[in-house]
Amino acid sequence: MNFLESIKNKLEKKEVVDIVYYGPSTTSVEYVLPNWGEIIWRVLKMELDKDFSDYHQVWWNLFAHNTGLDGATSGDLLARLNDRVLKKKPMMVFLQPGTNDFYFKVDKKETRKNITAMIRKLLKKGIKVVYWTDAPSVRPDRNTDYEDNHQIEMKIAEKFKEDPNFLFIDIFKLFSKDAVAKSYTLIETQSNESLGLMPGDLDYVHFNRYGNVIVAKILLKEAFGINFDENKFLQSLSDNSNKYPKY
Repeated sequence: MNFLESIKNKLEKKEVVDIVYYGPSTTSVEYVLPNWGEIIWRVLKMELDKDFSDYHQVWWNLFAHNTGLDGATSGDLLARLNDRVLKKKPMMVFLQPGTNDFYFKVDKKETRKNITAMIRKLLKKGIKVVYWTDAPSVRPDRNTDYEDNHQIEMKIAEKFKEDPNFLFIDIFKLFSKDAVAKSYTLIETQSNESLGLMPGDLDYVHFNRYGNVIVAKILLKEAFGINFDENKFLQSLSDNSNKYPKY
C-alpha cells in the first residue's frame, strides 16, 4: 500500500498533514540525530515538493510529531493515546508499541489486547496506521527469545489487513543481516536493569545512526514507494556544503 498519494491529495487542497510517530525509545530515538522519523519527514517534503509549483503547499503544511515515550509498554501507550496522538488529529501514525513488553515481560495476552485496542481506536478515527515491528538485534539469543512476540505482532496485523488505512511492515524480517551487524555500536552510559546493561556495555536494542537510516529506508519504501540510498545519504550528511541531504 502506498500512502504517498493520499498525502499529496490533501496538500493539493492546501490542507495540513500531520504525521505522528508513537512508541517507546526506539521511536523517540532521542540519542541519535538525525533519527529515522526526521529522515522520513525530510524525504517526504523533498519528494512531494517536486509535484507543486508553490513551495508553501508542502513546506508549510506537512508536519511530523515524535511523541515516543522512553520506557513505555503497550499499556502505557494505550493509556496516553488520546493525549499523545488523537488530540493532534493526525492523518497518519507510525506505531511501534510492543518493544518494552518483551523486555518487561508483560503478559502476551495483555500485549495483544493493548496493541489491538490502539489500532482500532486509530482506524475508527479514519487515521492511517503504519504498524511496524522491532528491528532485529545484534544478539542472536535476543532474536530467538523475541520470536513469540513477533508472532503476536503478525497475528494482530492479520486482523486488520483488509482495512485500506492499515499497513503492517515487518522490519524484523526486512532488516538485512549485513545491516544488523553495522547498526549496533552505541555504548551504554548508565545502568539499564531491564536490558541487563551496565556502563560500557554494547547496547543491543537501540540502533545507531546507520540503523536509523536503514529503518527510514525500509519505512519509506514500504509505506510510500520511495527509494532511498543509505550510503548516498550518509555521505551527503558528512559534506557541509550540502544544503539538503541527498538520497
